[in-house]
Amino acid sequence: MKICHVDPACGLDIPPKDWGAIEKIIWEFEVNQTILGHDSTHKMAADIKFGDYDIVHCHVANLAITLQERGIPYVYQLHDHHVLHYGKDSHVYKLNLKAIEGSIISLMPANWLVKYFDNHPKCVYFSHGVNTDEFYPKKSTISKPQQPKLLMLANNGLGGNRAFDRKGFQYGIGLAALNNLEITIAGPTNNQNFFNENLWALNYPKLNLVFDTPNSELLDLYHDHDIFIHPTMLEAGHPNLTMIEAMAAGLPVIADWEMEVDLHGCWRAPRDVFKMNEGLKHILDNWSDYTKNCMITANKLSWLNRTKELIKIYNERNFN
Repeated sequence: MKICHVDPACGLDIPPKDWGAIEKIIWEFEVNQTILGHDSTHKMAADIKFGDYDIVHCHVANLAITLQERGIPYVYQLHDHHVLHYGKDSHVYKLNLKAIEGSIISLMPANWLVKYFDNHPKCVYFSHGVNTDEFYPKKSTISKPQQPKLLMLANNGLGGNRAFDRKGFQYGIGLAALNNLEITIAGPTNNQNFFNENLWALNYPKLNLVFDTPNSELLDLYHDHDIFIHPTMLEAGHPNLTMIEAMAAGLPVIADWEMEVDLHGCWRAPRDVFKMNEGLKHILDNWSDYTKNCMITANKLSWLNRTKELIKIYNERNFN
């Protein structure tokens, strides 16, 4: 099968050198489709011609519409949480709806997206995955830490407000402060905007800030910590990429995610420090179960397994 993923034209390399989401997903599909014996590549939309590929897989709404206007059949995968933030009357929502309507099938990395687009017959839930060759535990048996080090890895902000706490940094710091624990918040330089407007957060003496960690060093970052914290308020992916990466590296997770998805090895907590603290205690009291289950879950969600499911979806649809 000849497959082409549409380059999102966001100015990031595929694979991305440091921060990247869509670019990382495209690369993982491309690599694993090749492993499974398919001819997979990525190109700019303008360089894709009708009939060149058996499958064209697009990840950005405006580029999907460009394909649509040129009569090129495509699979669409939606990654934009702004469809909810701006609402159904917004240009963002209408653009994505048009991309869905023109697709052969549209993959939604969260169940709420399927519902939000009124259970459109072309929308199906399709979760993200993780590269289990790149992310793995430091040891086969992970000892319970006496003073667990907390980690948050995220790109904060929402809808043009780069300081908005979509990822819940304040809650992670609050949990650390409640237990006098060390916490690292890592991510792109954009996160500095949150701290510029929330100077109080810098007063916590056990807070470490890390910016622009290269992808090649992410595993070391996970291995240097014990529990992953992700009290996000809005995600297009449930689970999102960093949650599964942390689980693959052997870190139990305290996070908020949609009820339809069951993630063993995680403690579900809303953006409430005291509820998160209950999770912290439960994880530490049941440490071996959490570390074992989070790795089992991550292995089930390996990109190779997700790609096998994707190939099934390709084969079930008529692209002629």
